[in-house]
Amino acid sequence: DDGSTPLFVAALQGHLEVVQFLVESGANKDQGRTNNGATPLFIAAQKGHLQVVRFLVECGANKDQGQTIDGATPLFMAAHKGHLEVVRFLVESGANKDQGRTSNGATPIFIAARNGHLEVVRFLVESGAKKDQGRTNDGATPIFIAAEQGHLEVVRFLVESGANKDQGWTDNGATPLFIAAQNGHLEVVRLLVESGASKDQGTADNGATPLLIAAQRRHL
Repeated sequence: DDGSTPLFVAALQGHLEVVQFLVESGANKDQGRTNNGATPLFIAAQKGHLQVVRFLVECGANKDQGQTIDGATPLFMAAHKGHLEVVRFLVESGANKDQGRTSNGATPIFIAARNGHLEVVRFLVESGAKKDQGRTNDGATPIFIAAEQGHLEVVRFLVESGANKDQGWTDNGATPLFIAAQNGHLEVVRLLVESGASKDQGTADNGATPLLIAAQRRHL
């Protein structure tokens, strides 16, 4: 029904010895589900099966082969799920740190920031991932999405790492401070203001400021 191969299912379940036997018997390491293009390496990374990921990479599986439906890579999915050791291994094995979904351009650091995975964000930044690379569909950056979700410690780390505090959506110019104020995330707002974010920078479409949106949403 979905094209899953025996190797894919073994990787999904984390059965290392079955994976080893199938690969050694000539199974296609990069053939995955036909309905979405997920590979054995992709699904092992998603599930956090480090030893399976390690074996597949060492056997030559394509580290950057994304799903056909959205382009999400094994590294992207490991970051999405917060599997730090899988992220670490893939990066150290040469996986592309800044390759994101082809559907919207979200990168591994973006998705880790959105989900509040601080240690994954920290590792990716320290490994040279681009802190200010926004999504291709709306320009939202890792610090923007962390501020939107209220992930204070992720915002703090990104600010301390030199992320652009005032870079916002490309479609309307909303900044991290604006979106935090809109959603009522007081401590994120406090941190951004104290770090020098522009308090009066309005949106490009109608000039709404962080104060205006906070008042409109009744965030006293």
